[in-house]
Amino acid sequence: MKFSTHTPARRTVLTTFAAATVLAVVGCSTQSGQPAATGEIGGKITVWTWNAPGDGLKAAIPAFQKLHPGVEVDVQDVGNPAIWEKITTGMAAGGSGLADVLNIGIDYMGNYSEKFPKQLLDLRKLGADKLATQFPAGAWKSGSGANGQVFGIPYEVNAAGFFFRKDLFAEAGLDYSAIKTWDELLAAGVTLKEKTGASLFSMDKAGTVGDAAGLFELLMGLQGSFYFNAQGDITLNGKEAVRALEVIKKANDLGLVEDVPGTWENLLVTLRGERKVATTSSGGWLTGVIEDEAPAMAGKWGVSLPPAVTSGGLTGAVNGGTYLSVPTSSKNQQTAWAFINFALGTLEGQKLVYGGGGMFPGFKPMLESEGFVAPNEFFGGQKVNQIFIDELNQDTPAVNYTSDYARALKAYVDAQTRVVLKGADPKAALDEAAEQVAQQTGRKLAAN
Repeated sequence: MKFSTHTPARRTVLTTFAAATVLAVVGCSTQSGQPAATGEIGGKITVWTWNAPGDGLKAAIPAFQKLHPGVEVDVQDVGNPAIWEKITTGMAAGGSGLADVLNIGIDYMGNYSEKFPKQLLDLRKLGADKLATQFPAGAWKSGSGANGQVFGIPYEVNAAGFFFRKDLFAEAGLDYSAIKTWDELLAAGVTLKEKTGASLFSMDKAGTVGDAAGLFELLMGLQGSFYFNAQGDITLNGKEAVRALEVIKKANDLGLVEDVPGTWENLLVTLRGERKVATTSSGGWLTGVIEDEAPAMAGKWGVSLPPAVTSGGLTGAVNGGTYLSVPTSSKNQQTAWAFINFALGTLEGQKLVYGGGGMFPGFKPMLESEGFVAPNEFFGGQKVNQIFIDELNQDTPAVNYTSDYARALKAYVDAQTRVVLKGADPKAALDEAAEQVAQQTGRKLAAN
């Protein structure tokens, strides 16, 4: 379940961080109006977003207005998922009625840029390319086009959090820190099951929700792959995908996977320790959910980098995120960009946005700033933010969702269900799924 939320996991860090925050604001005069003249900053802009991200952006408005007196910024909580339909409707109408700034999820970015290729402004025209080195490579590339266009600046950047029950591994006599690969994790899972009765992880085996593919997507990301490559060709049956599904099948065959329908309440049951499941993977936002929803589990959960699929491979992957974009239909593009640049591309703005909304940022000066990394008492004093920073500092690849992600996701989940419930061969199941997506979309199969 991928969503944005301002949760208590951030509270200790936010409090510490706020104490270290000093805003340096330099005023400059502009003319108010609707809209500003071309190339000028002024007038009014509207921003479409939802609850917590909106809170973060609102927190940056006063300081932005000190820089640009007279500018009005109207941040509108459109709701999630309602915002996606509203943006789609506006783009289908040639941009009619769209806001000046759009908060776009990583899994929708490819859909909008492919289906409506002229509706998102290439922010390089306004100087956005100067920020490229200031954000994690994978997050930046996932908001860019095939020809280097910059369609969005990373707002929320979710690294893949890997959460484990320290108490269960200790009970089984296992040193979790010694586990470096998925093969080692599965071997430890066998001992864990024998000694504690705990499953290694849970899965919605019948695929009742899209998140049933979460583990597969993590395993693919750790190999630098996804459902599609940068050219939009289908990689659903590539060697990385086959390896990922083989890991899942092996875990299932070993009896390490507990079948749990993918509902929010079922996740909370696991987090509270009411179900003996030793690990779960999700975006970094889950740190706050665990702390908020399972206070009695303080000290029992730990956070780590995900194990590598192959020895020496990636131990980090992008697990969702959002961007701020400007539609070409905006009549006040310069002001829209100025607000995005201040909120996400300056340390002053990022501190305010993070303090107001708690979205995990990608802006490197923010990640390196004093007070951002602090011990988290709930997780036994771990510096949780540092773990996610270490992930983002790896050269994680772009995540190529494309406009056909939904079709690929459905085809994969069906294949996974055949593998874990009926014992189908992973390669054969994925070949069938890839052919299905090719027939539905007209896309080519990537060369393996």
